[in-house]
Amino acid sequence: MLKRNFLLVTFLICLGSCNKVVKNEINQSNMEEINASNISEKIFKSVKHYPEEPYYFLEIKNILGCTFEILVNDVPTFKFFQEDQVSAEVDVQLMILKSGPQKITYKLYPIGKRENGDVIDKLPDWTEVDLNILKINKKKVDPYMSKEILLEHHSLKKPDGKTFIAAGENYYEHSFTFNAQVPYENKGWSNSKDLRKMDQKELLQKTEAAYQQVWNLINDKKADDYFKLTFHSQAEIGQSGYIGQEEVDDVVSDELFPFKEPSYKIEPLENYKMVLYGDGKLVCLEQNNTNPLLRKEFVLWGKYKNESGNTRARFTGLYLHIPEGKTGFEIIR
Repeated sequence: MLKRNFLLVTFLICLGSCNKVVKNEINQSNMEEINASNISEKIFKSVKHYPEEPYYFLEIKNILGCTFEILVNDVPTFKFFQEDQVSAEVDVQLMILKSGPQKITYKLYPIGKRENGDVIDKLPDWTEVDLNILKINKKKVDPYMSKEILLEHHSLKKPDGKTFIAAGENYYEHSFTFNAQVPYENKGWSNSKDLRKMDQKELLQKTEAAYQQVWNLINDKKADDYFKLTFHSQAEIGQSGYIGQEEVDDVVSDELFPFKEPSYKIEPLENYKMVLYGDGKLVCLEQNNTNPLLRKEFVLWGKYKNESGNTRARFTGLYLHIPEGKTGFEIIR
């Protein structure tokens, strides 16, 4: 499961809701007895270590003139819908299931209404994307000393060599690949059912019920039942990161936050849309909101007070799949 925390700069008015009784659409993906007390130990024991542990990042050197989102192997990994310039190192390892070609996709959108009131509704001539694929070896004492640039990517330009290739458009998408070599192989959603072939109305109902199932667990503070559903996902995430005991403990502590924090209150499931990812094998519900802080965010979210008394928001990612030969959902990320 994926988490995001943000300071709320706008106040959202939400309707209250109570627990809905729903059919359990998500199946437990493991046969072991998992609970909040032993999940850290179980994850740690499931992680194998290797003489070399390659780890991959996407470095955002420069993205200008647009808002954007980045997908790795068709799964959302980073997004930025504000007008400020951003540079970052994005962890892509989570979405690398095994060695071989890995696809990076970026989707560019116009900035829209700026803080000064101006509106930029097209991608300008000076739109620019500069990205690097980085690799480190986590087995080193100082992994970042082993950092190397595997690939440099620069957005395409028109024949004049200056103008962005999609200047004047209201959307642009581009993909490129790089080759990753990792010692592990996570099954992930490799052989999962293609959800595009299902009746989409039926899929939406099934997905809504699954999200309500998880919502109820968080709202009712049922951490043991929650971890039973997420263990397989957490074990794969742990393996992809070659994580040690301290890192596992940090992950579990973070997962426990909504269950342990007294001020945390989960928000109602509303104002969302169903989206398919992972080449049609993953499904999720995303916020259907134009607010830059909520646009395309996870629909499972809540608010709490930090140590300074400020209201903060916490988003919980939930990607579902139907494994080969099964009919029910399992949580995969």
